[in-house]
Amino acid sequence: MDALGLKLDGKPVAATTMRRKRSVFYNVLQYAVELETLPFNPADKLRVRSRRTKVVVTVDRRVVVNPAQARELLTAVTYVGVRGRGERLRAFFACLYFAALRPGEALGLREQDCHLPATGWGQLTLEKSRPQSGKRWTDSGDAHDERGLKHRGEDEPRVVPIPPELVVILRAHVDRYGPGPDGRLFHSNRGNVVGASTYSRVWGLTRELALTRIRSPRRWLVARTTCVMRRCPCG
Repeated sequence: MDALGLKLDGKPVAATTMRRKRSVFYNVLQYAVELETLPFNPADKLRVRSRRTKVVVTVDRRVVVNPAQARELLTAVTYVGVRGRGERLRAFFACLYFAALRPGEALGLREQDCHLPATGWGQLTLEKSRPQSGKRWTDSGDAHDERGLKHRGEDEPRVVPIPPELVVILRAHVDRYGPGPDGRLFHSNRGNVVGASTYSRVWGLTRELALTRIRSPRRWLVARTTCVMRRCPCG
């Protein structure tokens, strides 16, 4: 149980990570009790001496992207990636920032779910999520599963108001790339669901390009030299 609270480098994990790992470990042992492999759950005796770690609820503004930095990032993303991949994902990242969508929710967003007026605020009606689970863990055999929204009923939607700036970005995205074969806004050149490795790689290059002069207290910026940065007119 003590080992669950440590990273590979020996440092303690976050409080939420510890709680999740303990819960999974406890359920595994409880399942062994149900199969009569164990006579009782040994974790029950360790509960009294387990240390409870408080969850951090205060936001550290030094490591949160402010509006000016967000706009720099959304501009920088159009310069990275091969075959215009970064520019294609600009609206995707804008949804994560301006509408606070999960990546899976943004990937499941369809054109019919978007109310994008010519002026003023718009609205997104979220219904499905497309998280990446891997082909081995989905019923369909696809890497991205299709599920309902997290912490909601199977067909329970969630309405999200979006500011005019995001409305403009989404309208431009629809006009240029159009929806995919199944109506989704964000898709690859071949119409497939955008993989987590793809948008993670693009976002890593974007952070280096837009935030190289910012010293983060968490040191989450990685110094790498890329051909994309050397070609960028931003210098």
